[in-house]
Amino acid sequence: MTHHERRRMFRLIPCLLFLWLVPPASAQQLEIGGVITSSTSEADVAVLPFDAPSAGVLTVVVRSMDESDLVLLLTDQDGQPLPEARSDSDLGGDPGAEQLAVTIPRSGVYRVRVESYSVSARFTIGASWIAFPDLEIPADPDGSPRTAIALRFGQPQEGSLDGTVGDHWDWYMLTAEDAGTVTVGTRSEENDLILEAFEAGDFTNPIERSDRDLQGVTGNEAVTVIVQPEQQVFFKVSAHWTEGGPTAYRLVVGFIPD
Repeated sequence: MTHHERRRMFRLIPCLLFLWLVPPASAQQLEIGGVITSSTSEADVAVLPFDAPSAGVLTVVVRSMDESDLVLLLTDQDGQPLPEARSDSDLGGDPGAEQLAVTIPRSGVYRVRVESYSVSARFTIGASWIAFPDLEIPADPDGSPRTAIALRFGQPQEGSLDGTVGDHWDWYMLTAEDAGTVTVGTRSEENDLILEAFEAGDFTNPIERSDRDLQGVTGNEAVTVIVQPEQQVFFKVSAHWTEGGPTAYRLVVGFIPD
């Protein structure tokens, strides 16, 4: 081994030691009943999976190790956040202190995301689990991007939401035949709706979001997306509150070709 090679090897040792002490976020599992150390960054958001054996309550606590401002989020296997499963409250005035207690509606794989407003951050995270099968709610037939209702131009869709039975949102999918501009809008006088658009494969961060209450009506929202031929775009309709029974709405789709 040459002198230059030995010097290069010794420079690598601190980096290798750090990687061994703090495994990449993508390689870690959420540890139930324990606390682990991890990291997150803009390029590699920490996503820690949890395999729920049944319905129950998952509690997650995160604390920053370097004064970073953290955000804690619990999603399903598709990446969509569960209801009331986001914490950005800066507990006790500490921007790196967040925690959640979330009802898991059924067995399956869920994911805890730890995001940071900084470029990168290190943190500790712990979790506890209480199995509670009586909390189980059947899966909503159109509550997942995998079961999204296909949209067609010029064909309005009638939908409804009812959080009392686990119907917190509805998913729709549109496949563009030509390049152009797609506009999707909701109409409802029964609830305060939210309309979001997503690219295929990322159902956590919408590319467009409307919660503007158009014309002063809380159920009137609209998003506009530029599409290419054969591109798939997903749309999610949700509500600020889903108590007190079903909320009816109408979804309309428009298209302007390039």
